[in-house]
Amino acid sequence: MRRREQFGALVAVLGLALAAAALNPTVVAAATPGDSGNAVPPVTGHPYPGDPAKEAAIVATEDQRIYDLRAITAAARWQGIATLTPYEVNLGSVPTLVLVERTDPYTLADIQTLIPSTLVRQPDATFLLSENIVVEAGSVLDLSNPDGVTIHLSSSSRGFVSIVGLGGSIRVTGSAKAPVRIGSWDPTLGAVDTNTADGRAYLRLIGGTANFSYVNFDHLGFWSGGTGGLALTGTSIKASTVAKTAAPKPDAPPVAAKVHGVTIKPVGPSGSITDVAAAIAGATAEYSYVTASLSHVSIEANAYGLFVNGSKGVQIADTSVRDSLVDGIVFHRFVTNSTISSTVTDNNAVDGFAMTRASTGILINGLTANGNGRDGIVLNGGPLANGPNPAGTPVGSYGNNSLANSTSNDNARYGISVLGGNGVRLSQNLVGNNVMGIVVSKAALSVLIAGNTIDNSAKHAIALVGGTTKTTIRENSISGADIGIYLRDSSATVERNRLTNVSNHGITLIGAATGSSVVDNTVSGTGPNAVDTARATGMTVHGNTTSGWTNTKPLSVILAGIFQPLTVLWMILGLIVLISALSGIGRKHSGFRHPYANHVPLSSLTRGVIAPEELGLMGMHTTPATMPTPRVAGAVRARPTLAVTKRRRRLLTKAVNQ
Repeated sequence: MRRREQFGALVAVLGLALAAAALNPTVVAAATPGDSGNAVPPVTGHPYPGDPAKEAAIVATEDQRIYDLRAITAAARWQGIATLTPYEVNLGSVPTLVLVERTDPYTLADIQTLIPSTLVRQPDATFLLSENIVVEAGSVLDLSNPDGVTIHLSSSSRGFVSIVGLGGSIRVTGSAKAPVRIGSWDPTLGAVDTNTADGRAYLRLIGGTANFSYVNFDHLGFWSGGTGGLALTGTSIKASTVAKTAAPKPDAPPVAAKVHGVTIKPVGPSGSITDVAAAIAGATAEYSYVTASLSHVSIEANAYGLFVNGSKGVQIADTSVRDSLVDGIVFHRFVTNSTISSTVTDNNAVDGFAMTRASTGILINGLTANGNGRDGIVLNGGPLANGPNPAGTPVGSYGNNSLANSTSNDNARYGISVLGGNGVRLSQNLVGNNVMGIVVSKAALSVLIAGNTIDNSAKHAIALVGGTTKTTIRENSISGADIGIYLRDSSATVERNRLTNVSNHGITLIGAATGSSVVDNTVSGTGPNAVDTARATGMTVHGNTTSGWTNTKPLSVILAGIFQPLTVLWMILGLIVLISALSGIGRKHSGFRHPYANHVPLSSLTRGVIAPEELGLMGMHTTPATMPTPRVAGAVRARPTLAVTKRRRRLLTKAVNQ
């Protein structure tokens, strides 16, 4: 029993040693709860509901159709065919109406006159368009109606239509009481088209201008940005070089002809232009940037709510974008000097607003981005390339973008994400109920984060990671976060911020923080440290108010502080000595014992040799003993020893035991 007790004590000592090794303070310091940087479970947004393979193929077909249309329209003008008259081209399963340049805009009534069989007024006073429309440079498509009108774009498994501006202008204006509505429509179902797998109707400008006011767009687009629903895109694709074979003749009657093997069929009366040469130049010019104005526009359930690329001077105001299948508003690339104000982008599958690389001079004021499937607002100013590349793309960063007086709540990952860039300003924004509030990463430079209110972040309220430098975090109000302000391998001036209800660290710096300063902040909450800089180098810390902070360390941290490696070693040795001493004390008070105390003479257990008569063995064969029979006091005289069988031996043993 005593040995088992000693063995149990040794096992307990070894268990303590292993626990101490597992709680090595160097490991705990690197893995304190909440100190995992900006790592969160991967969040990619809600899955796209369509068919990626089929839709990608349809996008490629659409791109080729647009390219062919540009080549055909350019060739038609150079050959003097249909220069002054709108015409139809049969490309694909749906015919296309091409609107050529003229002084007056093309209205809805004009389009109905040109293609009465494919723009049909329905019994409910809506219009169903079953033909593609292309708006050439120099022409204007005006679908405005102050009394409101609904235009359904045919979209079903048999095909879909689109309205595409190729350098032309598109204007749509309704009124506050009666907006114009443009959306997809499946004639076979008598309902909007919600299936993107076979493509879906869309509206797109490639170059030119757009003006939309009091318009509702819904259930448009599929898969790509250009075909995503409502797209404003510039272009770098040059018009095809076509030999000039004939000069256009203003008085030539419209006749059908073929260009590149495609029949061009003039429709309707000729238009009126003042300069034929200008018409040729306009049609063959290279389409460049888009300019656009959107005011009081509602966009709902598009693939991409609003996709903007290669644009200058885009103005978006009092607009709402909701329930997109991908992102709400996207400034993809080369969007410059543009503004967004008083706009809402909610409940989109991925990001509410996403600005990708190569966009500069973007001013955002009063943007609301709530309940999106990934991030509320994303500002990406990183370079297009990091070194030599086949396209010769520049390697510089982009920036000079501003986000102010905006709201980003209840998004699945970040409220505001800044990915690289230079000179980004985030001020007076309300950010709440996100996994992280504001995250700046990918070597962003000279970012200003000032006057923001960040509430109820599951992890960090403000996080700077990935080599972010020369950043200022000033006068922000933070309430409720695991870590209030977190810097990892980044540098910033952190000053005059107010942090409350923080549950782990108020301000944490990890890694290289050269040039950082943490000054005059007010920090309250509970956790290991109000200002945690033990794992950082190169910073300055002073003047912070932490009187409202309660130091509470997890059990693992406390044990790690007690069980230092040398301490554990000495404790093991001490316990071994103590156990040995206690065992010796027990032996000391037990007295001396005979070494053979457990062994006794046979004579003390029996009277000696037993006579066979006493066992009832008389008459059995006996063998005389060769040795003299011993005499034992009190015993009868010895008899000859018996040669007994196993049965007799058992009887003998039984008698002895009696």
